[in-house]
Amino acid sequence: MDYFAIVCFDVAESADGRAKAGEEHRQRLRDLDAEGRLLTAGPLPRTDAYGRISEGYQGSIIIAAFDSLESARQWAKVDPYNAEGVYMETTVYPYKKVF
Repeated sequence: MDYFAIVCFDVAESADGRAKAGEEHRQRLRDLDAEGRLLTAGPLPRTDAYGRISEGYQGSIIIAAFDSLESARQWAKVDPYNAEGVYMETTVYPYKKVF
């Protein structure tokens, strides 16, 4: 298995969707962690024009091990946040863990 970085960006008003799908989204991450496949995951705080953290989130990053780029893309595609319309864009990149 190799690591892949799943980088997602939220729609402008994502708070309600995050609230609705949050527990199911986090459970999928806990499952990856229990399988020993999760390297890290977390939201990207929203920032203002000056780079100061403001209320809410602008996206998420998940770095986890998958059998292939395609399997990482498929896993990301069925994320509960997608079903709730939280993410406007999701991109999956190969990731090389150095440290």
